[in-house]
Amino acid sequence: MSKIKKHSITVVGSGFVGMILAIKIAKKGINVTLIDKSNKKNLSNIKDSRTTAISQGSARILDEIGLWSKISKKCQPIKNIIVTEGISNDKIHFNSGDLKEGALGYIVDNKYLKKIFFEEINKSPTIFFRGNIIIQNIIHQNEEVKLITNKGSVVSSVIIGADGRYSKTRFLANIKYYFHNYNQIAYVFNITHSKSHGSLALERFFPSGPLALLPMKSQKNNKSSVVWTIKNLDRKNLHKFEKNFKIEFLERYNHYFGKIENFSKPKTYDLNVFSCHEPFKNRVVLIGDANQAIHPIAGQGLNLGIRDSNILADSIIEAYNLGMDIGSEIVLRKYSRKRHIDKRLLFQATHQLNAIFSNQNYFLKNARKLGLRIFNKSNFLKKQSMIFAMGLRNFEI
Repeated sequence: MSKIKKHSITVVGSGFVGMILAIKIAKKGINVTLIDKSNKKNLSNIKDSRTTAISQGSARILDEIGLWSKISKKCQPIKNIIVTEGISNDKIHFNSGDLKEGALGYIVDNKYLKKIFFEEINKSPTIFFRGNIIIQNIIHQNEEVKLITNKGSVVSSVIIGADGRYSKTRFLANIKYYFHNYNQIAYVFNITHSKSHGSLALERFFPSGPLALLPMKSQKNNKSSVVWTIKNLDRKNLHKFEKNFKIEFLERYNHYFGKIENFSKPKTYDLNVFSCHEPFKNRVVLIGDANQAIHPIAGQGLNLGIRDSNILADSIIEAYNLGMDIGSEIVLRKYSRKRHIDKRLLFQATHQLNAIFSNQNYFLKNARKLGLRIFNKSNFLKKQSMIFAMGLRNFEI
């Protein structure tokens, strides 16, 4: 085993959320060690056809750390969002022009986003990347915390877990959380259609789960990313469903953007939720999906994590500049307090939306239709919802 190495800040996980936090802290001249179970070569060899939804608020955070000007070149703005129950005409129409805050959000290819982040990580003189690291144990010792890995030990003032919804950091730190299995599967793929998407995102709610079409940047504006949620099926019914996959999809898609000219190969994800009761313990603090992994129903998971990164980075930078212990409870509790309301609101909103639209009770179905009509006629409700979804409301306490 290698000798013990000392680092003030160690970030576990080089996903988007972990990299954003590392970049923001490093730009203030603070050294950060970023570790990952994969190596730099594998992480840089990107074969990811998925897309990411970035809210207006997240775009502004990325602009503050000098990355948005590069990312925006390959982004597709979302100017309108239409929400319906099934393929009915009852809808809510959100128009970015009503707020005058810019686009409602942006869609960008994951592989391009990762490329930009890794370029920034690689050129930073204050970010030290270590790959092929498997964390094995976390030991708290007075004013430090020791991370035991397959390649030796790292002693830090604070360990930041950014290693996703199945976080090993969370497990080793024994941080308690709420878990719920939605018994649903999400199919994620891209389509090419005959008509332009016109910068429009579509969300249709069905009893089996929501179907979202998100506009992608292309020469003819005729590509969309799809997130389609269905109920978990047994092996026999799943085989039958996947055999008729395109037929089932076309029935729900209902030629909204014209004829489908191409389908990419779908990737599947089991849907569940993790939500930590408290995001820190003994100098270990969690951000992103390691802290809260929510239902993808509104495409807000990453944006919630970006706000985690932003607030935790601010708390650490402030403490560092004041000469405080950056891993102390007072610093980490400040982060926890500032993130509490935002986290709880989005967790409850996505959790309840999924439950409400999956319920086929006759009276609830009629109430939903009436609710959609009333909501669509209320400029106040729509504007407040847009501000919330765009990440422009400050929920700090």
